Amino acid sequence: MNANWNTRDVFAGALILAIGLVFVFILIPIGVDEPRRVKYAALSPSYYPRIVAIILVVIGAVVVTRAVFRPTSTEMDSEAHPTAVRRLSGISAILVAFAILLTPLGFIVASALALFAAIWLAGEQRIHINAAISVILPVLLYFFFLKVARIPIPLGVLKPVLEGV
Repeated sequence: MNANWNTRDVFAGALILAIGLVFVFILIPIGVDEPRRVKYAALSPSYYPRIVAIILVVIGAVVVTRAVFRPTSTEMDSEAHPTAVRRLSGISAILVAFAILLTPLGFIVASALALFAAIWLAGEQRIHINAAISVILPVLLYFFFLKVARIPIPLGVLKPVLEGV
């Protein structure tokens, strides 16, 4: 074991791990209404949030483990990426805007806008690629949740168009 831990990585991993555990054991059980019996586990309202929370727990544990057991990093390894703060701030703003716009605009429009902004922020500058992914993915997800999982999704401004589908 290495005594020269990368403190930032240990802290970041522990924070991710803690957030995942809070979701698994507190927020999901309290905040998600579960029907008494669900025919398929994948159709349970808590199924996908629980998967994401468990993934956070695993990622947090891996980050802490790597930070503790890997060789001492060099100065260059510990420097943050030059656009890290801008990207983290940007994705945080995108997620807040998505949460605010989800009900009035609906899932498809809000998701398309958020996905377009996130892909642009990640560096994809080809508008036709970005637009195609940003439109196709939310539409496919909408129909999956509506037709397969039978979970109602907010339609927002597209309600007149999608109501009979």
